[in-house]
Amino acid sequence: MFKCWIDPQLFEKWGLCPEGTTCRLLHADVRPGGHYHVREEWPDGKLVYTKFEFRRIRPNEELVFVTSLSDETGKTVEHPFWPEWPTRLLATVNFEDDESGVNVNVLWEPLEPSDSQIAFFMQHIDMGRIGWSQTFDRLQTTIEWANQQATKGTSFPPFNGEAPGAAALS
Repeated sequence: MFKCWIDPQLFEKWGLCPEGTTCRLLHADVRPGGHYHVREEWPDGKLVYTKFEFRRIRPNEELVFVTSLSDETGKTVEHPFWPEWPTRLLATVNFEDDESGVNVNVLWEPLEPSDSQIAFFMQHIDMGRIGWSQTFDRLQTTIEWANQQATKGTSFPPFNGEAPGAAALS
């Protein structure tokens, strides 16, 4: 489970992108202080860029990162449709093993928000929950795909830090 978050080849297949989008990883530097730069390709052709800045990585235990919308160069930008959406969000993801598998808990909170951004975030938190639910559905599909590849003895090519091809599950 944890590997799907930090392995660029696996992350690109689900990449915290909403349902219906294709995730393309433009940059991967997985270490505290490093970041992912992601391009979401929507079915209508719209492109949305997101940046994930890693703050803490504790393998199989915790992943802490800041998410923000960005431009194609990685510069943080305001939300193009919701200007009151918080510019940066802190995500703390905890992984807990138990007898049934791995439980993942996410704390998602605005980082240094204005009062109006907090209010807007709270008004639309249900939409965020839907987005996270869709994201976890994509993550589950990626885990199943990766397990099939492991059963076949297939390994993933190393990520070279350049824009790889679009992620498709096959």
